Amino acid sequence: MNPIPEGAFWVRMPRFIGDGIMISQALEPLRQQLGTPLVAWGPGSVLDLYDGCNAFAAVAQDERLGRRAWTLARVLRRHRAAGVISLTRSLRPLLAGWIARTPLRIGWAEKGGNHLATHSMSFLADRSTHHIDRYQILLRRAFPDLVACPPVPLRPRPEAEQAAQTLLGREGLRPGFVACGIGGNEWNKRLGSDIWMEVLQALGQEGFQIALLGHGQEDARLAEDLVARYPGTRNLVGQLKLSETAALLGQAGALIGNDSALPHLAAAVGCPVVTMFGPTRPEWTAPRGTRVRVVRRDDLPCVPCAVHGCSVPGHPCMNQLAPAAILQALHDVFDPRTVHEP
Repeated sequence: MNPIPEGAFWVRMPRFIGDGIMISQALEPLRQQLGTPLVAWGPGSVLDLYDGCNAFAAVAQDERLGRRAWTLARVLRRHRAAGVISLTRSLRPLLAGWIARTPLRIGWAEKGGNHLATHSMSFLADRSTHHIDRYQILLRRAFPDLVACPPVPLRPRPEAEQAAQTLLGREGLRPGFVACGIGGNEWNKRLGSDIWMEVLQALGQEGFQIALLGHGQEDARLAEDLVARYPGTRNLVGQLKLSETAALLGQAGALIGNDSALPHLAAAVGCPVVTMFGPTRPEWTAPRGTRVRVVRRDDLPCVPCAVHGCSVPGHPCMNQLAPAAILQALHDVFDPRTVHEP
């Protein structure tokens, strides 16, 4: 873990990985044009991705700092923080920055945030824009001269890269394999096992090696079922830290995944992505990248519903996605000329 530099901008990271990646990507103009070090500040489970990577100078874990605003304010003062950037919708970072009297405090205006921040705007002011664009609009309140620029691919710390290489060798996976992110934080964002089986069979017929990625018991059960039905598929569910998953995706030829953290992570490291959207809005939260494709049932009148359940029989936005559409999207983004040499 790198030492925390003085005079840095402290960036609050959320517990949702995909949101954290979008926040990190929105900060690219600051990295390239201001030169002020950035400290990623948040839960350790998320900060594993950013510890020692090329996107942040250091990380500061909640578990080590404590959660009370007064305690956090003392930490900010001790490190002479130049500012607090809270693109999450939490007031606690802004309150800590206000108590510490950090010169710059950027955050959302809702729930009194406008009184704590030096620069703020309403999160709901423009609901038509992608989250990354919305974050950058807020950042330009404080830095009006920032110029848009593409993000540099995320590179995890060397230890994570080495762990991924070791796993590749142990599993017999060659660079250019197809990773499948089978999970999702809500049931109505997940493909069913039968659709996944059709996708796996088609990939196998085309000669692709396949690795299943995910986390938690539900993903583990699905992976076991898929491997039993299609032997030869590598089951990597639950075997990797977040940083190691990023390193592994840097060696993949593409990722096919539900609307979840993994497509964002894959796009951040430069891996081609196919992601399946159902109830949510890709215009707000789809991964960003030149080789990202979204597969969605745009012909359904209920899409997008943006709800946590589903009242439509058969849940058609996910359960009736065509495997052929997913595979066509893969062919659109996959370029064997860019696959890493072993």
